[in-house]
Amino acid sequence: MQFDWTLRPESEWRELCKKVPRLNMLQSLPFERAAWMLDKKLTRRAVITIDNESAGIMAIQEINLGPIHVIDLYRGPLWFSANPPESWLLDFARVFNETWPRRLLRRRRWLPEWPDGETARKVLGGLGFRLLPKSFETVWMDLSLPENEIRANMNPKWRGHLNKGERCNLEIIEDWTGSTGKSFLQQYDVDKSIKKYYGRSPRFIAAELALALRSREAVFLWACEKRIPVAAILVVMHGNSATYRIGWTTDEGRKANGHNVLLWEAVKCLKAKGYAWFDLGGIEPHGAEGLTTFKTGLGGDVLKLMGVFN
Repeated sequence: MQFDWTLRPESEWRELCKKVPRLNMLQSLPFERAAWMLDKKLTRRAVITIDNESAGIMAIQEINLGPIHVIDLYRGPLWFSANPPESWLLDFARVFNETWPRRLLRRRRWLPEWPDGETARKVLGGLGFRLLPKSFETVWMDLSLPENEIRANMNPKWRGHLNKGERCNLEIIEDWTGSTGKSFLQQYDVDKSIKKYYGRSPRFIAAELALALRSREAVFLWACEKRIPVAAILVVMHGNSATYRIGWTTDEGRKANGHNVLLWEAVKCLKAKGYAWFDLGGIEPHGAEGLTTFKTGLGGDVLKLMGVFN
């Protein structure tokens, strides 16, 4: 296994991204742009080859300040195979370790996009990787299923809230141009401040959107009641997948089950545009039970990753 660091134009990289069955947002071009603009992390992209054949891709973020070296690989590498053998992950870990060995003033953070497993964790530990006390779980929805099957797979209570929300006859507005972006982010910032939850800053999201909107890879979905916005979500696209990025709601939106309606509208919209997977974003079963129940209620599959290694 080798890392091919050949510089490739954006168009070629986008085609490589489409070969990944489930491309996540942290490995996307808009995230890369925001990481540079706000955090001054330079992204380097590599194609992973096995016996001189392309097997996957990764995008790492780096900071180099003299002897200080920071390297982050979050939710990577990504493979072109839907069912890569475990040996690929272990070979990758070995090459990763040889490329960036642990040393003084080097900080490594690697969150493998790989299901949690005791064998893999033990082998990575044997290679010198240390597992940090921070796990990650998310929910993936298979958009290739028929709409009626997706709806049938919902938690009955979640589907009941959706039914009630649809009876409220909320007006749903799609914005692919970003004309409502400023208003959306202002309300998101207020919501985040009041409810005191973690989330990327509006400036970081805006930096992502500058590229995503230009490529029509982002959409704001608004729910309005008597022309007044009561809830809204932002969905971003990458490769053959999409991610529920952020959202907010008012008391009126909560009463009208606005988020249930908006996420269902997002599912239908993404299916119509040919996207295969929908990542609902991180969940915390033991820290944010309400959020976890809401996202899992939509009926996707929970993916628990091994956690962050250094």
